[in-house]
Amino acid sequence: LSGNEFCERLAYYGLATNLVMYITTVMGGDPADAAIQVSVFEGTCYLTPLIGAYLADSRWGRYKTILVFSSVYLVGMVMLALTSWLPGLTPPDGDEATWPQLGALIASLSVIALGTGGIKPNVSAFGADQFNEADPQANKAKESFFNWFYLAINVGSLIACTVIVFIQDQVSWTLGFSVPAVAMATAVLLFVAGRNVYRHVLPTESPMERVVRVVAAAVHNSISGAPPTNGHNHYKNSNHHLHHHAMLGGGLSASPLPSYLDLAAAGRVSDSEGGAGGRRRFQRNMSVEEVKMVLRLMPVFFTTMLYWTIYTQMGSFFVQQGNLMAREVVLPFTSTHFHVPSASMSLFNTLSIILLIPVYDKLLEPAIARCRGKITLLQRIGWGMVLALVSMLVAAAVEWYRLRSLDMCRNGADPPLHLGSLSIFWQAPQYFIVGASEVLASIGQLEFFYDQAPDVMRSCSMALQLASTAIGSYLSGIIVWAVQLGSPAIAGRQWLPRDLNNGRLDLFFVFMAALMAISTASFVVVAMSYTYKQVEHKRHVVQPRVSGSGQVGAPTLVPATQAMAAAAAAAAAAGGGMGVPSAAAPMVIRGRAAAGAEVPEPTPEELDMYGRSLAYVPPSPALPAPFR
Repeated sequence: LSGNEFCERLAYYGLATNLVMYITTVMGGDPADAAIQVSVFEGTCYLTPLIGAYLADSRWGRYKTILVFSSVYLVGMVMLALTSWLPGLTPPDGDEATWPQLGALIASLSVIALGTGGIKPNVSAFGADQFNEADPQANKAKESFFNWFYLAINVGSLIACTVIVFIQDQVSWTLGFSVPAVAMATAVLLFVAGRNVYRHVLPTESPMERVVRVVAAAVHNSISGAPPTNGHNHYKNSNHHLHHHAMLGGGLSASPLPSYLDLAAAGRVSDSEGGAGGRRRFQRNMSVEEVKMVLRLMPVFFTTMLYWTIYTQMGSFFVQQGNLMAREVVLPFTSTHFHVPSASMSLFNTLSIILLIPVYDKLLEPAIARCRGKITLLQRIGWGMVLALVSMLVAAAVEWYRLRSLDMCRNGADPPLHLGSLSIFWQAPQYFIVGASEVLASIGQLEFFYDQAPDVMRSCSMALQLASTAIGSYLSGIIVWAVQLGSPAIAGRQWLPRDLNNGRLDLFFVFMAALMAISTASFVVVAMSYTYKQVEHKRHVVQPRVSGSGQVGAPTLVPATQAMAAAAAAAAAAGGGMGVPSAAAPMVIRGRAAAGAEVPEPTPEELDMYGRSLAYVPPSPALPAPFR
């Protein structure tokens, strides 16, 4: 699995990191159109995991989902390599791509975006499925696995940002896309090679289905005239499902205020039976409260979307800005000249995260706690949004200075530097600050959505972050399109022309900073009025009895002990992890049955659980947003 993830990340970043330059230099697109296409591609890559997670949780299971979508992914990578190689699918040098040529590119990118959707939310959870959480030794092995797993992700992405980007920039785009395609083929082969030894979680019901059914029930009962029920009154005489449930995790208190969704608990609502892994009856009462707790997170969801719009600029206009700066360096101790690919500057983003996570976790957060009390998750997100704003201002300052340097060269004056344009390494601070903002905002948002949802609804709450990232990316494309249309009329010139040396990219960055300031102010208002919900999270696992050649006996439900939870927390702290607990949803694990052996049918109690493709967050080192 680690080898599979290494190859997949190498393939993805071998494409995504430098895609904007391919669109502008090979396909003849102008910078603004290229930024829009990259924004749409990245947004789709974060939206399709919702499909992959649903299929894995409630239909196919994780193994089949990963295999099918990996094959789709491979087809897309091969299509992209072919579009860059076949003469009729790329325009002649200096020409713009025709609609059929653009269609071929968009088709290949769409297939890739669909393929990554089945992999992103499932691989880490599938890795966790291979370990029995009731066994302390297995927990230790799982921690080691995830250390290697995330090392593979980092190494794969770093190779893509350096070696693959260099091949694309200096050698050949066809070769630069073919290597990721070969890497993806290797990833599929490595994944299939372990098919006889994997353990599998039975698919059950996706929590996203539960949200849809609660809303549908509320609408149905509203139309039929069923009287609303107050959640508090409805549960005040019951302690069976709402306050504690052995299978579904921690306690859940009813909301004291009535809600439109309380209509879902009125009257009789039928629940479908059947489906992969079985279906349990629709438990109206607790479902309503669970969904209401998730919907409480929506104001935070809406006010943090623009953060991801800022983040998207790193893969579009930051790269195009760097391409217009002085990229030639002399290697130390030699006279060899080396051109730095502008997309490789994203290394500073990764390095800042690797360096700042332990600084924040071990130094900054404890120091703040000693001085003024523990920083809350919403405060952490807010400061991350402020840093995102600062990154835009720094990028604007660099661009202003670059244009000033260029103007002085054109006028025959000595530029401030010995180069005709600013060195690309002046971009390092803006990349570094974006990384610092991720340590606060991205990881803080991840923990907030995870912490403030009941155990069985964590998949839905985690889906909010993926949706927030996707919508933020789409917003980036919309904003760029609006600036293209409005800047000539408002500012008297195009800010984002085909030649950015004749534009005002600095003003575009200032405009993005202004939008981020408005979003941050809105977030502060929401954060000040938010009341943290005390959700007691408990872990329950299913311990299979394994005998012979992978034969699995009847599963036994075993509650995780406090000692195990404390040991897991201590291990996470020692490993410098995020301190986010694993998902509480229990597992039914079935191994590969021996020849002629029958795998026992699960009981209804064993099916009383929810998938965790989007919810599983192992206690492991945090990563930049796109790595998760």
